This record gives sequence, C-alpha cells and structure tokens, in this order.
Amino acid sequence: MLVRVCRRGMLPWWFSSDGSGRFDLEAPNGTCYLATDAFGAVREASRAGPVTPAWVAQRDIHSLAPPDLQARLAAATRAGAGAYGLTKELVTILPYDQSRRWAAAFHRQGFAGIRHELRHDPRARPSGVALFGPAGGASWPGNARALTEGDVVSAGVPVLPVPPSAAVTIID
Repeated sequence: MLVRVCRRGMLPWWFSSDGSGRFDLEAPNGTCYLATDAFGAVREASRAGPVTPAWVAQRDIHSLAPPDLQARLAAATRAGAGAYGLTKELVTILPYDQSRRWAAAFHRQGFAGIRHELRHDPRARPSGVALFGPAGGASWPGNARALTEGDVVSAGVPVLPVPPSAAVTIID
C-alpha cells in the first residue's frame, strides 16, 4: 500500500503535469506523488510544518493500491544509480528542472515511476514513490479517512494555532 495526504474532496490519484512537482512529466503524461507510509506522506504534504489545526481539518489521508503492483520503478537509492551520475540532489535540488529531466529519462526508458527518498523525511530510506501515468485524475481504489492532529504530530510536525493579530507585528 502507498499513502497520500491531500485536501478533502480532491482525487488522491492525481498525475501532475503542470511543472509544479519535482518529477512532473509533460502532458499528456503526469506524475502522482506518494509515500510508503503515513510518516512520509504527512511530512511531504506539510513540508515538515508547522501547520494549523485548520490545515489538518481540511485534509484526508489515503491508503492506496496502484492497479499494477508489479510496476518497474527506477530505484534512485541503489548504489548502482551512482554509475549513471545520480546523487541525492535528485530529491533536494531547486528548482526542479534537473529532477524533471531525470523523470523524463526514466519514463523514456520504460520505467513506471521512481522509488526515491523524500525531501522532508529525515529517515535515510526510500519512502517516496513517484508513479507515471496519464495527466489528470484516475479513479483507482483506495481508502480515505480524516487526517488527525495525532497523525501529524506522530510525523514530527507541530500543529500550532494561528497567533492572534495582537501578537503579530506588521512591518510596512
């Protein structure tokens, strides 16, 4: 199973092609960003926070199973990947131009996605999966439930109230 946190009411199987994601393919293809567990999914969705209680209340956590469980993924964390010039910059470099070029190359070589580390996950393990597919939404199976503050705190992300306006100094 794979995990994704997204805004309530949004399709969890969304394949982005607008260039806003690290491994976005160009249309008509796209990339769906997932994690191997709730810890990674929460950290990526929150960008490691902090977040507000309202942010939490507006999101669901999805357990998802892709239709092709035998998909061939490019293993970006294997020692052999270094022979091709791959480094950890793949998941940290900004802007995303170089990461998108790697994704396009993997796609051209017939890979169905990339198994990689997540930028906001401090664990040294491949906790991210970027799947390739047609751009837009897909109606594949999955289970959703409301994200809780406990889920978020368990991922090491602080949940903090918005400070009252009297506590904020506005600088013009």
